[in-house]
Amino acid sequence: MWLNFALLLFINPNNEVLLLRRVNTPFCYNHYSLPGGKIECGETATKAVIREAKSSLGVIVAIDDIVFAHSMHRKCNEPEFFACVFIITRWEGTIRNQEPERHDDVQWFHLRMLPEHVVPAHRHA
Repeated sequence: MWLNFALLLFINPNNEVLLLRRVNTPFCYNHYSLPGGKIECGETATKAVIREAKSSLGVIVAIDDIVFAHSMHRKCNEPEFFACVFIITRWEGTIRNQEPERHDDVQWFHLRMLPEHVVPAHRHA
């Protein structure tokens, strides 16, 4: 079984990246992660970025403001997954936690000063 994900690497003018702290999840509980989610059947990765930005953070991202940055493939005992990481430097609206049942903290961190507990693959990206 394959899972495909789109991850959003929001970067602000201060060279800070937006991270969400995961709660109520069996995977990397209490770790910070990039916003994002599964790419739905029939959906492109960039459409998933637009949808996830709106549903998770309440902001609008234009397709022309999405830049591919990185890809990851994990093959192990858990479901195999492929993830695309996209850089976002422009958006409309104010970022806010739209999913408090999944994330209990939303913060900007300088790229050189990430918190200790970050999902390993997200730190690598």
